[in-house]
Parts: sequence; structure tokens; C-alpha cells
Amino acid sequence: MGPALVAFAAILWATDALVRYPLIQSGIDPTFLVFFDHLLCVILLTPFLVYRFRGTLTKIARPQWIGLFVIGGGGSAIATVLFTTSFRYVNPSVSILLQKLQPIFVVILATAFLGERPKRAFWIWAPLALLAGLAISFPDFDFRFLGDGSVASKGALFALSGAALWALSTVVGKAVLYRLPPMVVTYWRFVFGLLALAFMIMTESGFSGGAESPAGRFVSQLGEGKTLVSILYVALIPGLLALILYYQGMTRTTASKTTFMELLFPVTAVTLNTVFLKTPLLPIQAAAALVLLFAITQISIADRK
Repeated sequence: MGPALVAFAAILWATDALVRYPLIQSGIDPTFLVFFDHLLCVILLTPFLVYRFRGTLTKIARPQWIGLFVIGGGGSAIATVLFTTSFRYVNPSVSILLQKLQPIFVVILATAFLGERPKRAFWIWAPLALLAGLAISFPDFDFRFLGDGSVASKGALFALSGAALWALSTVVGKAVLYRLPPMVVTYWRFVFGLLALAFMIMTESGFSGGAESPAGRFVSQLGEGKTLVSILYVALIPGLLALILYYQGMTRTTASKTTFMELLFPVTAVTLNTVFLKTPLLPIQAAAALVLLFAITQISIADRK
């Protein structure tokens, strides 16, 4: 049952781009979209968490509160906004594949801040994975983007920045999870993410102005039935439901099996995006994607051993 739950969660994650990409291309503001996702999750999770974990929900030491803030504000809020924004500039499959570089950032950050020593396999496979990520981002190996700020470079930068922040959250989460149950961490992740997103929106003056303000445009777009259904799907299915299934699956299966089940996410996502969004990868990108996934899997297996 455990591997099946992880696999199902990965497949649900893969459907995210099918809905998120059209929403972004239609003009939905990425920050408001992620804010709405977090708001729904907090509303739905609060009654359950208060009932199930009322004894531990707020009995948290200061270091854990700081860690939860980093996980929520950085990993859940800013990283997701960056990842979503990347859909404006590049093929969504490219963004998803670049996100798979996250384990490399995790090892680097864990080495720097936790004093962990990378396995020997890391030094073998990490350079290959980075080279593959470069080929996926810039298949023509034209690096003039460094000076002209091309669309492709912006998309890759957003996706990679999101992956780096998710990696930071993973490293911080290692310490936090020693003290708190996973569901409590997940809940506060959404809460602090929601607060960070609200601050971002207010900083951008999103709540001020009339119908032409970002908030006004977002509300008017919510009035369209199809848009509202799409946003609800992104928040509840590949968002909340997939996360719950993933955590339940992890408690029922080994880490090595989880690693392989997680591969269903990028493979299924690229397939669905090619078929339904008509966004195929170039041959060199497809080949680089296989190399990237193989290299990252080797790093993950070595790390989890």
C-alpha cells in the first residue's frame, strides 16, 4: 500500500502543470494564485489539526518556530511563487525537470550548515546532473543570455531559485522534524506561507486600488466558473491531497522504494505536458532529462542509504 500511495501522489503532482500553466498563461497573477492555494489549505486543515494535535500544535520552542517560518515563508511561499512564475517564460516541463536538481542543493546546504559530509556518489553524479540541467535549460548552449536577460534565462533562473529555496526548507525541516510531527510541520508551513504571501501582496499594493489592481483583476477572474474550478483543483488535488497521500505512503514503505516512486512525477508530468499542453521537449532536452533523472536517483539512493 505504501509504494502505491507515493506513486499516486506523484501522479497527482504531475497533473499540476496541466492546470497551473494555462492559468498563468491566461494572466493569473502567480502570487495571488499561490496565496489562494495556501488560504484553502489552512482553512481545511485547521479543524483537523486543532482536534488531533491540540496538545502539541502551539507547544513549540523558539528554534522550531524560526525553522517553521523559514519552511513556510521561503519554501512554501516564495519558492512556489518563483516556480509558478517560471511557467510564464519556459516550457513547464523544463521548470519541473530543473526542480529535480533540488537534492544537489540539499547536499550543498547540509554540508555548509549541518556539517554533513556528502557521499562519494555525490561527487560522481552531481556534475553530470548539473550538466544535464544546463542542456535542458539551454539546449543550443548559447550563453549570450547572461548579458541580455533573455526569456529563457529568466524562466530557468526562477525555476532554479525555487529549487534552491525548497532545498533550504528540506535542510531546515530535518532539524524541525526531530521535534514535531510531520502533520504539524505541514500545517505551520501553510500558515507561515500564507502570512508571507499576504505580506508580499500588500507590499506590492495588491489590496489597494480598484478593478485594475492585481487584487481586482484576480477577483474578477475568480468570477469565471472555469477559472475558479481550476484554482480549486490546483490547491486541493496536486496540492493538499497529494501531500497527505505522500506522507502516508512514506510511513508505509522504505526510502529506496520511495525514491523510485517519486520518479513518476517528472516522467508523468513531461508526458502529460507533451500530450495535452503541446509543449514537447527537444530531442537533446529529452536525452538530458533521462540523464538528469538517472543521476539524481543515484544521489538520492546513496543519501538515503
